[in-house]
Amino acid sequence: MTTRRLATLALCIVAALGGTERALAAQCGLPDTTPLWFDFSDGSVSFRDEVFGRPGVIAATTGPAVSAALRGRGAHTIAWDMHLERRVGTPTTPADPAGIIPAADSLFDFAAASSGCSRPLIALNELLGQPLAPPWTPENVLYRANVLSFIDRMAERGARPFLLLPNSNPHLGGEALLWWQRVVEKADLVRQVYFNATTVSALGPLLGSRRLRTRMRDAARALIAAGFPPSRIGLMLGFHSGSATSGRAGLQPREAWFQYVKLNALAARQVAAELGLGTVWSWGWGTFNEVGNDPDKPTAACVYLWTRDPALCDGPSVAGTSFNTSRTEGQIVLPPGVQCTFVVGQISRASVDRAAAITRDRQQALTALFARVVQRARIAVRPAEITRAETTIVKRRFSGRRAAYLRELRRRKVTLDFARSVIADELRRPRLATVVGPDVNGWTVAEQTKALDTATCLADELPAIGDIRLASELPFLRLSSV
Repeated sequence: MTTRRLATLALCIVAALGGTERALAAQCGLPDTTPLWFDFSDGSVSFRDEVFGRPGVIAATTGPAVSAALRGRGAHTIAWDMHLERRVGTPTTPADPAGIIPAADSLFDFAAASSGCSRPLIALNELLGQPLAPPWTPENVLYRANVLSFIDRMAERGARPFLLLPNSNPHLGGEALLWWQRVVEKADLVRQVYFNATTVSALGPLLGSRRLRTRMRDAARALIAAGFPPSRIGLMLGFHSGSATSGRAGLQPREAWFQYVKLNALAARQVAAELGLGTVWSWGWGTFNEVGNDPDKPTAACVYLWTRDPALCDGPSVAGTSFNTSRTEGQIVLPPGVQCTFVVGQISRASVDRAAAITRDRQQALTALFARVVQRARIAVRPAEITRAETTIVKRRFSGRRAAYLRELRRRKVTLDFARSVIADELRRPRLATVVGPDVNGWTVAEQTKALDTATCLADELPAIGDIRLASELPFLRLSSV
């Protein structure tokens, strides 16, 4: 039997299990808010009761005793299954399909007892082989069918499963998409997005936060672009120690690590709000070996909670006087109506909309306005000069008929104010040439490159680098040959 036929057969078999799509309303007394924040807190987290055992925290944990203790201190709890592979197998060694339903029932019963909820939320750690593209091997076909059967059974009994996805890009194309669509019918997807804290910290709060947000958006948008509802998508943040490539990655001093933890939480909150994501998870608080034994974990966890909500933990008091307590530095905090700010100026959202109507490309419009910002910071043009230049344009190109000039602006859907701003751009260019030299283009690009490192833009929608002239789209306004 071919791999394709095996895949089709496996999907059909699992589809026959049926089951209605479960609602996304809050379960187990959890807050009916978006996003929900879950924090890994099983028996490997030695400080779990002191830090995560409090109202406002949802602890993802394992075992009746640990869960009950956390709830006794005011936290909510959900179930965490550390070893999904023990239940469904792996892409090279799948489990016997006959054992999948009993395994799902066993985990469901354990999760319900542990979390004290008859319809438990269960984190399944984790899907293996997610980057693999079809055609799949017969073993991987069976493994994927096992995962579907397991999730279906969980949902059939009333659970809300969360399938955790490793810190790599899943293959979502072709026949694989059919499998993913079946998963999302019954389960949420939680994408791990881990960073090297040392690398991010070296960028500073502005550029570091931008990198965090950009990668988080990219990870979530890949799933959204595949057609999955944002409410079924979550992000998992990594605060583990011991790895040289992700998590703390040896970052010192400790205050720099706490700063990174804070920025990571703020980035996740921003991206989740922008995209409407359902959940945000934290991982890395446990200690599984000596390499991961980090005495700063309790403080980092408190800082993480404080960043989300200062009422959850007194992060500044435990982090020390050198800890930067700002929760706005490096964040997207802009005046109303502003698209981007730079050290040399700003771009309004309205101007981007008007320029995009002319360029028919939003990115090109944003870049043209960015060129204006850096040029205007060097050369000012007075309103009276713009009026004189406009009069000259009307005289030379519209035979002195202002009505014809205004009619042309209306035809091109250009406001008079916007036309005058383009005229100012044109007046500015020859003056720039006398100050910076004849290569206005090169100077503009160099200034943009510097200014971009100071940019704060809505949704991190940054302009590109380039000396784009809006008068190229409105040639009757062009004045300069520079």
